[in-house]
Amino acid sequence: MRNLIKLILEDEVSRKYAKPTPKVEQLVYKWLNKYFDGVQMYHKKHYESTHSFEFCKNGKQILDVTLYFHTDYSGDEDRRKTEERSLDRGIMGVPKNVFDDLTTDLPMRVSYLKYLFEEWFDDTYLGEIQKKMGRNDIYIDEFDVYNSDGDICFPPITKPDDVTEEEMIEYILKAGRYKMKDILWWEERLPGWIEQTYLEQLNGAEYRRLKGQ
Repeated sequence: MRNLIKLILEDEVSRKYAKPTPKVEQLVYKWLNKYFDGVQMYHKKHYESTHSFEFCKNGKQILDVTLYFHTDYSGDEDRRKTEERSLDRGIMGVPKNVFDDLTTDLPMRVSYLKYLFEEWFDDTYLGEIQKKMGRNDIYIDEFDVYNSDGDICFPPITKPDDVTEEEMIEYILKAGRYKMKDILWWEERLPGWIEQTYLEQLNGAEYRRLKGQ
């Protein structure tokens, strides 16, 4: 099958079409659909200004999307919720090993392949991200291929219903990075900071456990 695909692509690309052909587009879409079959998409809110979507398969990251929303630096802390901010940019990143697999199976110009990858993503997952964010102005304007392979990934840990703010503060204090005055200072300026930091530390601990650190 791989040899057949390569022969078809060599024939198509050698003709130097100015635009992607339906035959090549179908091959790339078919490859990506199969590669992403069974993928899990995890939404992580880092700040009101930054959200990410991690695509995981068999415990490994195969793609991620990071959305950056406008932050006003002209005055005090920008306390606007994400839904009150405009989108500054959306970045899609693909691990080196994933893109290597793609270019090995479907040899063609990298710029051409990136174009088809972005088109496939817009058709397949962009609408799902827009739905998760509750807005239709989400877009991707940058596509990066990382210099490293996909890292381990896992479903984000969420806050247990019965955990109290005092327990979250105690957990943050035990990590030793913040003192009580710092925690209260940040929570006053960025409501929700305590919960966000608590979850970041829980997820960080799980990541290190899975990495054997």
